[in-house]
Amino acid sequence: MERTLNQPEITHRLIELIGDNFSYEEIIVIGRRFFPDFDIRTEENQFGRLRLPPHNASAYLIEVFRDSGKIPDLIRFLIDVDCHSLNGREIRFVGLEELLVTIQRCGIGYDFKAREFFLVSQREDRPEWEECLQEGKEYDFAYVSVDIVKSSRMTRTEERALVERLVGALFDLVKSSASHYGGSVWSWQGDGGMIVFFGPKRAEQSILFSIEALGLLPVFNIGENPFENRVSLRFGIDTGKALYKKDKGSIISQNINFAAHLEKKCTNIDTITISDLVLGALGEKKRSFFREGGTLEGRRYYTFDPCGFFQCPATNHDVKENGTRKTRRKRLLGGRGQ
Repeated sequence: MERTLNQPEITHRLIELIGDNFSYEEIIVIGRRFFPDFDIRTEENQFGRLRLPPHNASAYLIEVFRDSGKIPDLIRFLIDVDCHSLNGREIRFVGLEELLVTIQRCGIGYDFKAREFFLVSQREDRPEWEECLQEGKEYDFAYVSVDIVKSSRMTRTEERALVERLVGALFDLVKSSASHYGGSVWSWQGDGGMIVFFGPKRAEQSILFSIEALGLLPVFNIGENPFENRVSLRFGIDTGKALYKKDKGSIISQNINFAAHLEKKCTNIDTITISDLVLGALGEKKRSFFREGGTLEGRRYYTFDPCGFFQCPATNHDVKENGTRKTRRKRLLGGRGQ
């Protein structure tokens, strides 16, 4: 275990995060928690400075811990000190979860209750980041409310067994796309649910997931859908804080509710609707794809129709309405522009 935690991928990440989160004085305090005589003065003399920059001090700290076989103890201490006081300052260890994800990729998990590391022999079918969250701790997430449009009506007009098989296959499509972008299925009730993303790119990943799922629908409708009417999806996305719990049904968040309200009240079929907070978290290029849609519950929302963006080809059907001929456009997502 000790040798595994000494891997360069982990120690380099530790150097970066400790240098980002702790001052020179705090790094000395951390060292003396384990080595009473710990000091960096010898290193200072070599550089000819009064004190080292935090990242240089961090590198020296990691070298001492690595040579002493105490990297596991250091990581355990960093987990414990998060949201607690060190040297008179409350520590908010930014990047702790990313560190634990890095460790997990090296085949090691961490049990928060037992405060012990363990070898990961078989990874569960959920993203790495979810293994690294602490029960009852507040985190920022992006929430995607997904709905299979008119699936309930389909059960009244089509054979139930076929509809259930179709909805199950569509769930597999949604779950696969979510997994591709690091999303986790927090809830699913047959015809829709909540997909959640975590990390610094959570807003971007939630949108790319939604676009990918919509882009796969044409192939799905041709290859998997036994019915004449095509199935459609719609997505509502918000971002914000929530207290994490393993029992996802007990997580309460205004942002989860707002994502669901966006999807149900403001979103057309095969369309993505995002909140003002999601828009603000995107880069300029991705923001430019969205158009202002209106206001819901005192907040602005924005929409993106991928079919309109990609100029999906149309199948034209002539239908008569009030004695005149009218062209009805059947859109196929993901097609090439005309």
